[in-house]
Amino acid sequence: MDICVSEKFHTMSMQKILTSICQRAADTTNAYERHRILMMYHLFVNLLLREVKDGLGGAWAFVLRDVIYTLIHHINSRSVQQDEVSMRSLALCCDLLTTVCQTAVHCCDDALESHLQVIVGTLTAQVTQQSAISQQVLHLLKFLVIDNLDNKHLRRAIPLLEPFPDRPAFRELREAQHALKYSSGAFSLRQEIEHFLSVTSCDSLPLTRLEGLKDLKRQLQTLKQQIKQLLKECHADPAGSVLVKLVLDFLQLCKLATNHPGGRDILEAVGGCLGELGPVDLSTIALHHGKDQIYSQAAELYPLDALPRWIFIILSCMNNALTHHSISVRQAAAVCLKDVLSTQPGSDFWEMYKSQRDPMLLYLSPFRSAKRKEQPVRSEVTPGSRDRLDSTDLWTVQPGQHKDWLKNLCMALLDSGGVENEALLMTKPLCQVKTDFCQRVLPLFIHDMLLGDRNGSWRELLSTHIQNFFSSCSRPARPSSNPSTPPSLDSGEMDANGQSHPDKCSLRTMLAVINYLRQQARPLRPGSAEYGTVCEANFWLDLNYLEVARAAQLCSAHFTALLYSEIYVDNIRTNMEEKRRAQSRTSRRIAFDDSSQNLSIGSMSERSVEDSGISLQDLLIDVYKSIGEPDSLYGCGGGKLINPLTRIRTYEHEAMWGKALASYDLHSNLPEVTRQVGIVENAERESVEQPERLHSNLSRTLAMFMFQGLQNLGLCGILSTYLAGLEREVAEWGPELRELRFQAAWRSTQWDQDLPGRSEKLNPGFNESMFTAMQSLRDKDFSVFERTLEYARGNVVEEISRGSLEAVSSLYPALCSLQMIEELQSVRPLFSGPLSDSDLVEVYSKWHQHLDLLVDSDFSLVEPILALRSSIQETLLTCEAEPDRKSYLSSAYSSHLMELCRLARSAGNTQLAERAVYQMKQHSGVSSGSVSSWAWQLEEAQVFWVKKESGLALGLLRQMIDKLEDLVEVNPAVVPVYSECMRLCGSWLSKSCLESPAVILDSFLERAVEVIVGHGGAPDPKLQSQKTQAFLSLARFSDAQYQGIENYMRSSEFENKQALLEKAKEEVDLMKERRVVNNRYTVKVQRELELDVRALANLRADRRRFLLKAVENYIRCLELGEEHDTWVFRLASLWLENADVKNVNDMMKEGVTKIPSYKFLPLMYQLAARMGTKVANPVTSEDAGFHNVLKELICRASMDHPHHTLFIILALVNANKDESFSRRLSKTSARQPSPLDLERAEVALKIINVIRKRKAEMIRGIETLCSAYISLAYMDASRHKTEKKAIPIPADQPIMQIKDLGDVIIPTMEIKVDPSGQYEDLVTISSFKPHYHLAGGVNLPKIIDCVGSDGKSRRQLVKGQDDLRQDAVMQQVFHMCSTLLQRNAETRKRKLNIRRYKVVPFSQRSGVLEWCSGTVPIGEFLVDAQKGAHKRFRPQDWSNMACRKKMMDAQRMEFDTKLQAFTEVCQNFRPVFRYFCMERFLDPAVWMEKRLAYTRSVATSSIVGYIVGLGDRHIQNILIDEQSAELVHIDLGVAFEQGKILPTPETVPFRLSRDIVDGMGITGVEGVFRRCCEKTMEVMRSSQEVLLTIVEVLLYDPLFDWTMNPLKAFYLQQQQDEQAELNATLNPTPAGEEPEAQRKASDSQSFNKVAERVLLRLQEKLKGVEEGAVLSVGGQVNLLIQQAMDPKNLSRLFPGWQAWV
Repeated sequence: MDICVSEKFHTMSMQKILTSICQRAADTTNAYERHRILMMYHLFVNLLLREVKDGLGGAWAFVLRDVIYTLIHHINSRSVQQDEVSMRSLALCCDLLTTVCQTAVHCCDDALESHLQVIVGTLTAQVTQQSAISQQVLHLLKFLVIDNLDNKHLRRAIPLLEPFPDRPAFRELREAQHALKYSSGAFSLRQEIEHFLSVTSCDSLPLTRLEGLKDLKRQLQTLKQQIKQLLKECHADPAGSVLVKLVLDFLQLCKLATNHPGGRDILEAVGGCLGELGPVDLSTIALHHGKDQIYSQAAELYPLDALPRWIFIILSCMNNALTHHSISVRQAAAVCLKDVLSTQPGSDFWEMYKSQRDPMLLYLSPFRSAKRKEQPVRSEVTPGSRDRLDSTDLWTVQPGQHKDWLKNLCMALLDSGGVENEALLMTKPLCQVKTDFCQRVLPLFIHDMLLGDRNGSWRELLSTHIQNFFSSCSRPARPSSNPSTPPSLDSGEMDANGQSHPDKCSLRTMLAVINYLRQQARPLRPGSAEYGTVCEANFWLDLNYLEVARAAQLCSAHFTALLYSEIYVDNIRTNMEEKRRAQSRTSRRIAFDDSSQNLSIGSMSERSVEDSGISLQDLLIDVYKSIGEPDSLYGCGGGKLINPLTRIRTYEHEAMWGKALASYDLHSNLPEVTRQVGIVENAERESVEQPERLHSNLSRTLAMFMFQGLQNLGLCGILSTYLAGLEREVAEWGPELRELRFQAAWRSTQWDQDLPGRSEKLNPGFNESMFTAMQSLRDKDFSVFERTLEYARGNVVEEISRGSLEAVSSLYPALCSLQMIEELQSVRPLFSGPLSDSDLVEVYSKWHQHLDLLVDSDFSLVEPILALRSSIQETLLTCEAEPDRKSYLSSAYSSHLMELCRLARSAGNTQLAERAVYQMKQHSGVSSGSVSSWAWQLEEAQVFWVKKESGLALGLLRQMIDKLEDLVEVNPAVVPVYSECMRLCGSWLSKSCLESPAVILDSFLERAVEVIVGHGGAPDPKLQSQKTQAFLSLARFSDAQYQGIENYMRSSEFENKQALLEKAKEEVDLMKERRVVNNRYTVKVQRELELDVRALANLRADRRRFLLKAVENYIRCLELGEEHDTWVFRLASLWLENADVKNVNDMMKEGVTKIPSYKFLPLMYQLAARMGTKVANPVTSEDAGFHNVLKELICRASMDHPHHTLFIILALVNANKDESFSRRLSKTSARQPSPLDLERAEVALKIINVIRKRKAEMIRGIETLCSAYISLAYMDASRHKTEKKAIPIPADQPIMQIKDLGDVIIPTMEIKVDPSGQYEDLVTISSFKPHYHLAGGVNLPKIIDCVGSDGKSRRQLVKGQDDLRQDAVMQQVFHMCSTLLQRNAETRKRKLNIRRYKVVPFSQRSGVLEWCSGTVPIGEFLVDAQKGAHKRFRPQDWSNMACRKKMMDAQRMEFDTKLQAFTEVCQNFRPVFRYFCMERFLDPAVWMEKRLAYTRSVATSSIVGYIVGLGDRHIQNILIDEQSAELVHIDLGVAFEQGKILPTPETVPFRLSRDIVDGMGITGVEGVFRRCCEKTMEVMRSSQEVLLTIVEVLLYDPLFDWTMNPLKAFYLQQQQDEQAELNATLNPTPAGEEPEAQRKASDSQSFNKVAERVLLRLQEKLKGVEEGAVLSVGGQVNLLIQQAMDPKNLSRLFPGWQAWV
């Protein structure tokens, strides 16, 4: 023991001596004295290093790290001007560092690995700047990087170092590191980014990342084409995307560099990298950064126990403080560590944590004491210390005093007696010297005080002062219109509005406290082991959360502000309900008050103004404007408010600049007092303390609005005139107006115009810098050019780093600016030397490549980049004198303007597009007869068409066609333009009904196809796309004509004509019999009959001609391109509809060999179901050839894509296997299969045998697997039906014999279709786990686990005696709808899709479903008897069973009685679904993202469910994903409006009950939900032909039983108790007769009529026909929402649906 104590004393003495020497060196200002002290340090460290091999009493790791960081800080702290003594000191440090490194490598081989990055990064910078010690440093670097490659720890760390500079001195080092880094081959861009992210950087030394940033920028430039793939992955999974992680890493690096001397270089390097990315769409609205890593790690380690979490946090912070550059911080950290580790909690934590083997403990071990600290933990608490904490002054932050305020507050809390934890009390010394540490521990102090607060006095005191702190922010203040400019964490900048407002650093500090507390479970009573819900956790402190929300918004913490606004409203509603409950019985109107969300927000807003002077509505609008989410703004009545400012914000949000401009103009003419109320609220706020400046601020703000409107409309001429007039009017140009003026100047290349002079007070803004840089580029003043761009780049990044960037939308404008800077930088070579064609080609190529990355970005972000390119090219043209090069430049500029026009037109900005056309006309470089000229005229026609000037557009096209007609034969180059003109003209004439169909077909569409097909030339993707479009236009037009004739021939009018024709024939025949042939009447009747017969023959000929033309061109379209693949459904529909037409089958025979087989995969179920169907020509009775073509197609698809087809084919082979099992289970006689069943199975087996010849192993494996699944599905498990635990699978079950089926995929896994058919690296079946669980249900489906070849287990649900084909087919429909939503820009941007799961039938009544892992039925979350949310959050409400009983009792009553009962239930059962996201996703940004995903998911599934008539949406049939919060709909057995013919008919279009709406937050169905419904409906309506075709093919599928029958209806609604309802849920389609047998028993014609009715109703839905009226998309959605939420409709539903939930 004595030895141990002496060792501990020895190690502590070492630490004290090392610190003492460093302190003396830091205290002296004399260079000679410092050098002498360094020599002492050198001597002492050398003595220590001799003993390192013996461990230094366990302190070796601490000593080595302490010495390394001391030397590095000294090297970095030397002044720029170096005298001889300083150079000697520097050499001494390098010498000692060399000794330390050598000792570490030889004695402790793993000691340097974690410090290598810092050492090498620091030394590399010395070679750059200090030539005197370069050789010494290079020698040490060579020792570390080259000489010790046999050290495995160094060998592992060297590849992770930043690259060495590309300079001769580092050549050998670069080569050595390069060889290690790329030892496995060259890196892709993803690997380069992952490598960059894997480099560990030291927070106190961000400059060590500089070379890595420079190298990464080079990689981003060189491998830019690979960014596109990374963006696709980003869209699929933003959270896991390397691009998002990279941006977050950049932001974190910038925050470190902003407060670091010399950090400007890092900012500029980060700016360069971000500029190479530009404003690419990151597919997320939130950036999950800024999370404290230490806090996160502590929460993961100890999620339930606060005490070890606190100690982990403070020890980690102190460990980091030991390497701080300040000696006083290191000393304080050492004192604190010794004290903390000597306390009982510290000692207990050490014993508990040492099993984690964290290297941190190695560094902290010298500070452990063998004795427990005996002196009193805290100084005596005096009444004065508590009074001090209760002082208002302590909680008031003076301007610029953030650091002092924070330290004083922490000290006062420690002295108050409220903090009781021993370890926390020991942190006082470090709190006195380190603000960052105070920031981290302040939440812990307050948490500890509240946990130990027995009588509530501390809570009251803290609540009062923290509430007052936030209240001071609620007074009029500057709005957060520029969210990216708050000061950095420790900047202590003064708020411009006056001294009463805490600065943003202090606000963020206090917000961090609130956010931390909210995420901690709160005991129900002090000291209790029982914890409350998230509602209790929100109120550790009694706060007005609206004022906290306002503070968060001021700090640009938009999601935090939104969450706190919701908490405020939730609290108000709860309080109001408690008051109402205490009063008399509530009226019906109040019961549904919260269903009307507009009223709710409006009334809440009035109340919030009364409570705290803050308008909830204004705050929400402010937040929603800031987060970049397109729909939320409409949730707070944005477009409906009278407030002009709100209305203008809405116009701007919708990019309706014409309306916005009109509003600006209107308000410019209003009296000043009126204007102050609305439009120029910003100006008022700015002038709150200087009323005399109000008038000029009003004018300036209005001018800015006008500028934005004119510029966004593309009215540059008017804008110039306006600015010129403004310049004469406004004496003082503010920084905003200066920026606008410079922006207008560089956009219009007015370099010589008089512009406002530069003020010394104002730093140049971004647009002024751009103007200066371009002006200096034109004047070839390259030093000014470089300086200006460096300044601009650094400024943009500094602005980003000073913000609290929760919302990605705040980042995009900066990314746009940075890309502009990089593009301007890249064109310097074009101005600096002789202009070469290769330079130009390279620049244009890069521009085009980068533009490809911005296809999903908002046009408002892309337009400034395009404007800059225009200005650069115009400037180049004016500077270039050489004619050939000028001609090339001119041609390139034309292409650029064409691209600009196309993008503007696509974005709906027709004014800008038209302006680009005009610029092109003014442009002298393009001759009137060139191909470019024709292309421009075509583009102009399209612009006019988009502007709805159809006459002008068609006139232009006709003129072009006339002129091009003659040129086509002599100039092949104009063929594509001519063909496109013909195609467009045909399409537009068709839409305008200006020509007959025959003319349109013959003269335009067929001619377009004929010309483009005859055009040779090299294969070009653009030409290919044009051909595809020409084929599709012709196919669509022919199809429309065919459908018109077909519909006419099915009409009653045609039937009547047919009847008259037959009658006329009979009459003529009778006359011929009686030989009455010559009289006038007979002749007339015969002539009319001949005309009618000829007309009918012509009609049939036209029908046939249009049919064949449509089929031919659909085939040609699908053969060529991929962008129109959904039309394969229409082709299949035409084929199946006309299977008896030999010509169609002949065309398809050729077509199926040309069209890639993967395009038919979505139709495999429907095509396979028609196998074995012999189709004969009704006239000649010869085989029409359908069967052979179909067999050929299925064979080919199965050979190319076996994983997507073979299970479907085998299900037909095994179709009748169910019977033997059913007979065994039920002991009844088996139903005999129909001849068609047998024939279908026979054909399917033939196809399997064909495939077997090529893929024998795969077929054998799949057959074995299917048989095993069917056997398990029918295994009798009835004796285990009450069993909750895992049940062993009997060893004799075939599924237990399955092992390593290397060629068979897991059937429930989604395999992405590979068009080439090269399926590699697939997850195949390894085995099945030997146990199963039972899911509830009549037929007891079994839950099993399949283990894949990747080692992962995947859960599956195996069903028997249940037809899964309905679910499988509905999943097809969902998949198709998701595809349509993905192809539309608006819905893709919102990530609207339907969550699906895989369903694989193995026979007619057995199969397997993918288990939706990580989901829970919403019914289980909401009303589970033990842990349901209703029980937890509203225990005083009625139980769900009581509600159900009430509605059951009223079921047979009149409608009014039902409504009354339902109203009473709703009054006593309030919604709680909002807490799903609030309690699961505690981080505000994550909470917002998940709730948005939930709301969008409800919207999409509601509209798609309505379109396909999906019913039976009770609360067990809708799952919610616990990770993503998206809904998953299961049990899709009631579709195509069959729910309306149930015994209790369904009266709502989709489930939109109160709980579902509650989950959307305080805006309810307004905003996100309604807008996403509208966007989904728009896509569905615009794709109605595709949808109708899909559904038509499904409805006539002979194996798909979608109709409601009495047995199915009985099972759905017969049972009244809870368990029986769950059984029906899990097994909605009972075993019954095979669908085809039923159909045969019924009248086939009757079935067809039902199918036709379904299609007709679907068609009506997709045309907006509701209740006989044609509605707009908005009107239709309004009606559906109203119907879905109408209490009358909800009260009439079957009680098992549980409409009150």
